[in-house]
Amino acid sequence: MQMQIFYILQVVCLLQSQWIINAYPTDATKLKNIQEIHCPQKKTDSDIFVKLFPGIQLNARPCNRSITCASLNTNYRIDSLEIINQTTCIPSVIFCFQDLEKLIIENAYFCDSKQQIDGEMEYFPEQIIKLQKLRTLQISHVNRMSISNIIGKLTSLKDLTISHVKYMSIPNMIGHLPSLTYLSISHVNLMSISNIIGNLLSLQHLSIFNTNLEELPKTISNLKSLKKLMLQNNSYLHSIKEIDGLPVLHTLDVRHCSIQDLPRNLPKLLNLYMPYNSLTTLGSDIRTLSNKENKEQNFQFDNNRITSITPEIRHLHTLSRLHLDHNQLHTLPKDIFDMTKLTYLNLQNNRFSPHRIHDYRNEFNKRNSKLKVYFD
Repeated sequence: MQMQIFYILQVVCLLQSQWIINAYPTDATKLKNIQEIHCPQKKTDSDIFVKLFPGIQLNARPCNRSITCASLNTNYRIDSLEIINQTTCIPSVIFCFQDLEKLIIENAYFCDSKQQIDGEMEYFPEQIIKLQKLRTLQISHVNRMSISNIIGKLTSLKDLTISHVKYMSIPNMIGHLPSLTYLSISHVNLMSISNIIGNLLSLQHLSIFNTNLEELPKTISNLKSLKKLMLQNNSYLHSIKEIDGLPVLHTLDVRHCSIQDLPRNLPKLLNLYMPYNSLTTLGSDIRTLSNKENKEQNFQFDNNRITSITPEIRHLHTLSRLHLDHNQLHTLPKDIFDMTKLTYLNLQNNRFSPHRIHDYRNEFNKRNSKLKVYFD
């Protein structure tokens, strides 16, 4: 009987431990995989840096972006470290720099043989959790990289940039960065963004460009603090309807995509860049892009396939610059002549007849003499 009870207790303990691992995968992984860092005793940050990067001067100004550099704070601790074009591997001892606020890794890799293949980073070291003051993290020109869920523990992180990474995965824990205001992902093989991005409620600047992105997550509409959205050079992106209604967005750049429709209801929009897309008309939705604060606007629609413009364009009371060159326009709405805030209008390389061009020039001169208009 006692032996049976003993085996039952063993089974219960096993089940409990398995439940803990499943219920708290991040913590379990953290306990299992994060290796201890043996920081040199009685050594200053300067001592460690000089040993790691001999011949490189601390506090060099300005910092040359082609080589490794670092700077000290007023407590003589390293607060900024840029490891660039490093020919030797990076030891994990850099995570001993506890005051580090800015870390840039460019064309470099870490030493742990379990975490790199053929001299190329595969997993970003989880020891980064030691850098609780880190505010800026930039990683670029790395062939293989997977950011672990531990990044969600960097609660002070405000600026995250990832670029020129051939193979990459982004964990859901990126949505657990409450202080993140700037996120840039570019030149990566990325087809989709998780809905978890909708949790980044402090985000003000989002750049996702030069990727294979096919669609935006629906939760992007949760980003009520977003002011700048850069999505250029995503040739598989056909729609941006998910951003409709973002209340403070002032700059939207979707150049060189395949977008077929205008965004809607962006009351603070100032700059709209939509060249090289698949627009065929500027329809009535354009009136919803009027700036409600009466600030000057700059809209660029060149190099599309636009054949018509709605009279509703007159509702863009503060539009100052309008690019419509390299389209398929034959006519203009009469309402465009009453847009007296317009100072620049490019209509080159369209399909206007010489007679229409002559009449339009006269009308613009009569109604808006300050306007610089270009037909050829």
